Amino acid sequence: MKKIALILLVSILQYPKIIKLEGYYCGEGVIFDVNTKYPFVEPNYKIPYTPTIDDVKKTENFLFKNYYEYETTILDSLNLDKSKIKAKYRDPKNVKNKFFKYNRQYIGFVDKSNDTIIYIGLLNFSNKKLAKQHFEGWKEFVFFGFDGFYEKNQRNYKYNLSKNKFIYK
Repeated sequence: MKKIALILLVSILQYPKIIKLEGYYCGEGVIFDVNTKYPFVEPNYKIPYTPTIDDVKKTENFLFKNYYEYETTILDSLNLDKSKIKAKYRDPKNVKNKFFKYNRQYIGFVDKSNDTIIYIGLLNFSNKKLAKQHFEGWKEFVFFGFDGFYEKNQRNYKYNLSKNKFIYK
């Protein structure tokens, strides 16, 4: 009996961990743990961190509430027309609807200032056939594509959980 309980506990705690947050999106999310190599160069990277469900929910809520500000700040910094981002995305409900059919990837790290950083990758799965083709292995690997399909169907954000703000880079 103890052996069965141990196997069950190991399978529950296994990472990458597939999650479903029905109040946030209709697909799946995956949380990568400290054993997953952070795939991006971060000059302030200190140690890996495994996001918790609460971290993920805070990240999602922050994204919904601050998406418009983030996107317009980026466009403004590039001297581009901010009107490309529709004003309706000031409303968190509209942002949630925009990304409702996107699957998620979460990976974290602690930076040299001891702030906890959560990377969230959003992968558009509204066309499941195309998504399966282009995002093959998304549950096992942190996914980041360029141009064409990926430019239109993938978004990513870095959230400083400790300071409750986006990282602009």
